[in-house]
Amino acid sequence: MKKYLWIFFSILFIGLQGAYAFEFNAIKDNQQVVYCPTVKMWNTGGMCEDKIVLTKKMSHGSGGFSEYYFNDGKIAVPLTSNFEFLFDGHLITVNNADLEYNEIVYQNGIFIEKALSENDVKKIFPDAEIIKISQFKDGKITIKKGWFKKKTILLFNDTNLDFYKYSYRPDNNIKNPYITGLITLKRPGKITFSHYGDKEDMLTIYVKN
Repeated sequence: MKKYLWIFFSILFIGLQGAYAFEFNAIKDNQQVVYCPTVKMWNTGGMCEDKIVLTKKMSHGSGGFSEYYFNDGKIAVPLTSNFEFLFDGHLITVNNADLEYNEIVYQNGIFIEKALSENDVKKIFPDAEIIKISQFKDGKITIKKGWFKKKTILLFNDTNLDFYKYSYRPDNNIKNPYITGLITLKRPGKITFSHYGDKEDMLTIYVKN
């Protein structure tokens, strides 16, 4: 009997450890990033003859948005994001208030923010299931996961809704500390995503095995 109990709890432990881990090459406040127009790639210290160096600064105020400046102090590109990271030579921006994902590109001599498609986002987060906000029906959706397993999903906003200062209940460390829409479903139950518990415009995720 003890042998079977040991096998059961071993399987349970392994399953619960199976959540996807994401590591980001995050750009911190006051950190410099380098863009090389000849190869159209971003990095944090690469050498190229025509490199353009930008410095990240967090804006003051409740929004806390990111801004990138040239060496002469002029702003290169204002953003609506508060988290950016490098991925495969791309500078990815995350707008946590709107659950939107973009990248900074260089076009016609200026930097602009370009929206990423669902397929683009899937390449960045290959182990997460993309859940579009439009998939919610009356603010509700049911997500299935395997027994004794965790599942990671990424909320992708394809609507005109915004989610400024929204939070999850219960939290239980389901949210990634950098990306609000990246959450880990640990067990069956109900998760709500709302503005300070307000039921209006609340999103509800039902998790089932």
